[in-house]
Amino acid sequence: MNSAKLQGWIDELHGTSRQQWWLRLVTVLAPLGALFAVTAEVGTWWPFGLVVVTVLACASAIQPDSHTALVAIAVCAAHWLITVDRVDTPWLPAASVCLLAYHAVNALAATFPTGGKVPTATLVRWLRRTMFGASVTVGMWLLVVLLDRRDAPGNGLLTALALAILAGSMFVIRARSVHASR
Repeated sequence: MNSAKLQGWIDELHGTSRQQWWLRLVTVLAPLGALFAVTAEVGTWWPFGLVVVTVLACASAIQPDSHTALVAIAVCAAHWLITVDRVDTPWLPAASVCLLAYHAVNALAATFPTGGKVPTATLVRWLRRTMFGASVTVGMWLLVVLLDRRDAPGNGLLTALALAILAGSMFVIRARSVHASR
């Protein structure tokens, strides 16, 4: 490694804005929250996965425009699918929202330079859309839990209908927010 490249990294580190530090902190903590949800559900830690996800989360915090976030999400999701066999656990939407927050914050951090500040209007729009995605996720989970406990035939059709309604409402709200921002 040459000294000019090292000096560039040091300068970038010193020039990182406070807001970017907060975004990077959430980038590290959110996938760990998803792993905590798995641990809370099954009752045991996965030490190797904790190390892997921590390293991937730190790498994606350092370079948010890389593919390490995708790998971290894939590891968390695969761990959930392998170890948890329940759809009605409240830890499922918790893990999902943690991974959504991880993806959204990582994407936002990659959009702006490390010394830059996200404009308030952009931040509000981003938070609104992320919260909408989280609420649709929780709403769909609640519907699946209700239909799962009902034990009646036709659950697949009702679930597909509810998913279509939730997806349609998402597109309507998205269209309105894009139209309002112009």
